[in-house]
Amino acid sequence: MIEKISCDIHGSKEMSFTCIHIATAIDSKNQVGFFYSEAEEDLPQIAWCSSCEQYLLDNGEEWTETFQSLADFKMLCSDCFDEAKNNEVEVHLR
Repeated sequence: MIEKISCDIHGSKEMSFTCIHIATAIDSKNQVGFFYSEAEEDLPQIAWCSSCEQYLLDNGEEWTETFQSLADFKMLCSDCFDEAKNNEVEVHLR
């Protein structure tokens, strides 16, 4: 079971994570790209932007400490995650 968090906007929802670039683009509605992995049963969804995806592609697709520092993943509720996903023209499942 995925842990729930309390969102100021949506209330109690399942947690998810996005890179800092997606998280900050939610309010501004900037399109930064949206790449995500398919949700696993007991793990929260996670997404990253085009810049983070390019870093991964350029660096052997390894989720290193350097990548995680660059992505600076932020916790979002599942509704905020969906809002960010729906803001993008193209969404990529990895």
